[in-house]
Amino acid sequence: MATQTQAPASTRQFSEAEMKRYFSTVPSAAIVAAIIGVLLLFIGFSTQAQAFLASGLVLLLIGGGIISAKLIGPKPTDQQYDAWLNAQAQRVRVKAVEKLGLDPRQLTAEPLVIHGFVLSGTKDSISYRADEIRSKKGTDGKWRFSVNIYTYFFPEEHHLAAFVGDVNALNQSSHNEKTEEYFYRDVVGATTGDEQDTILYKKKQYQYRIQRFSLRIASGDSIGVSVNATPLDNRQNLPNYTIPDSGIDQTVANLRALLRSKKQGGV
Repeated sequence: MATQTQAPASTRQFSEAEMKRYFSTVPSAAIVAAIIGVLLLFIGFSTQAQAFLASGLVLLLIGGGIISAKLIGPKPTDQQYDAWLNAQAQRVRVKAVEKLGLDPRQLTAEPLVIHGFVLSGTKDSISYRADEIRSKKGTDGKWRFSVNIYTYFFPEEHHLAAFVGDVNALNQSSHNEKTEEYFYRDVVGATTGDEQDTILYKKKQYQYRIQRFSLRIASGDSIGVSVNATPLDNRQNLPNYTIPDSGIDQTVANLRALLRSKKQGGV
């Protein structure tokens, strides 16, 4: 079954500065400083106390400056970020075909994909700078991530080609990539399972249960990606991180069916 890899549709591009504003949150200390500054200015004007006026002005300038730097300026909406990310995912797919040297006419099925993410403090985060890893809960209640991982599988007659590539909204020129090609007989299985890992949330470490996909190879190697993260202790009122359209269930089912058919056929 031949498949064609289409070039990604044109969509609006956003700079790293705009993406940084999208993922930015205002530090509570800046808000407190601005509020105290306003109160001190009010007291200073009421009492004509120069010390209150000076202190209030300084605090207001500091707090207001931080808030302005974080929030003022163009940035994408949730929907615009989704459209941008989808376009980047298509570019990853095009690059995967090029890097693997695939002939689309030799593919026996449509490529399979799993969309994962990276969270601050986890084992996967060591490949990125701390300031590159951000997450944001949109107005629609869905989580969005600054570092997204796409794992593509390309079925051929005797091989399964795999490509892992990331999309980094806050460092768009940097890319971590991995290419592999396996004989079907060497693939042990496609599995999902939970691992325990540490997540850095609001500058504190918490234990999370991470759901990971793994394509396991007879040599002991594997290709994996995180798709869900839930706190071990639900009493701490911590967020659950997930991507509703990760594609993991369909991809795992299709991979298992593909592996069964190939192994039964003696490939």
